[in-house]
Amino acid sequence: MNQQVYGARGRVHILLLTVCLVLLASSGCSTTKSLFAKITPSSSGLKKRVYVLSFWDQAGLGEEKTEHLTDQFLSLLNKDGAFVIEWSRKYTSASDKARLPQFGIVTDPEEAKRASQLGMNVMLTGVFSPMDTQRIKTGIWPFRKIKDETTISMYVNAFDVITNTLLLTHLESVKIRTEPDIILEDDEDAVDPQKIKPDIDQQTLTKSLSEIVANQAEEVRSALSEKPWLGRIISSDATGTFIDAGSDVGVVPGNVFDVLGAGETLRSVTGQTLTLPGQKLGELKVNEVMKDRALTSAEEGTTFTAGQIIRFKR
Repeated sequence: MNQQVYGARGRVHILLLTVCLVLLASSGCSTTKSLFAKITPSSSGLKKRVYVLSFWDQAGLGEEKTEHLTDQFLSLLNKDGAFVIEWSRKYTSASDKARLPQFGIVTDPEEAKRASQLGMNVMLTGVFSPMDTQRIKTGIWPFRKIKDETTISMYVNAFDVITNTLLLTHLESVKIRTEPDIILEDDEDAVDPQKIKPDIDQQTLTKSLSEIVANQAEEVRSALSEKPWLGRIISSDATGTFIDAGSDVGVVPGNVFDVLGAGETLRSVTGQTLTLPGQKLGELKVNEVMKDRALTSAEEGTTFTAGQIIRFKR
């Protein structure tokens, strides 16, 4: 069967869309232009911890194929070893009674909370949207043909766990044209899309899905690489201050981190308040490094509290 594939890269690159992760279930959000102006990107060399949810299979691909595509995505995303990946292998099928994602944004407050508890920097979510098939006419009369055009789409979203912001939402899609099995006379323009069953061979489908995943991995990898490294203070007392960055991300004794105060306050559509990172309050110097944390010391007379945001300095 003659099958034609058309790629389409629909970019919705949102770098400044603020999302309160604790309100993801209600899609509360706000925007700001000043967030990243206050947090200048730097080439810290530190790895970012990335928490990845298995992609939501609304397209009916099946658990095995979806897991394979997620694995392919992660391999391409981390091909240069710039990230520490934590994969939550929880398959979500099209039949699950979960809330449908709005604009491809998968919302899962429990997983967002877990990502924060694990000390993640970013949480990645994604969804393979239901395949959409339309019967179309191609060519110019008298050489016009009838085709079934199926769109396969995938959204990927990157949430900043530290600042509760949506760093990126990106759409990739491919259109596959196939010959219709049956064309009823005088009924070409009245075909119910729900009744169209396109005959897409597995080789074409696999190749198209791999292309989508590869493009998504490159887009996300680029966006996360440009993002500055941010973390949080775990605890602070007279013995020292622990931060959520250790040898696993490349921290070594002598590293210095800025501690950021509270900045601009925004209110989501649901009424909850979100506080963005603000000006520098002081510095922390790393004295001892463990696998997932480090013990630091502050300047004399300076005190900090758990939960404050830190930014790599040198």
